[in-house]
Amino acid sequence: MPPEELLRAFGAALATGDAAAAAALFAPDAVYDEPPRFHFEGRPAIAAFIADFAARHTEVLFTVTRSLASADGALLAAEWRWAYRRLDGAQRAFAGMCFVEVRGGLIARWRGFSARIPETAR
Repeated sequence: MPPEELLRAFGAALATGDAAAAAALFAPDAVYDEPPRFHFEGRPAIAAFIADFAARHTEVLFTVTRSLASADGALLAAEWRWAYRRLDGAQRAFAGMCFVEVRGGLIARWRGFSARIPETAR
């Protein structure tokens, strides 16, 4: 799967709460980093993280706003927006970017950075 399609599929899986489909886009030995909070190694750990998130959030939207892939499709840099509603009703939105390494059509490494978008700026 081309790297841009991996991100679109990831966003679609998150939007439907399908943690298994989202985790299946990662290689078995993938690494997921969002410093300084999150670091997971291996598809099972990534799947558990996504499943926990899906159980506690609704109205999830992950939209890629810009991306650039290397000619061989092994590297991708992307900017995105991420929004959701917590079970207590609070809404959150973030702008961020990620650097993705792709191997065998799957995400081998994800390193993401984000900043919360204040409600007044949405």
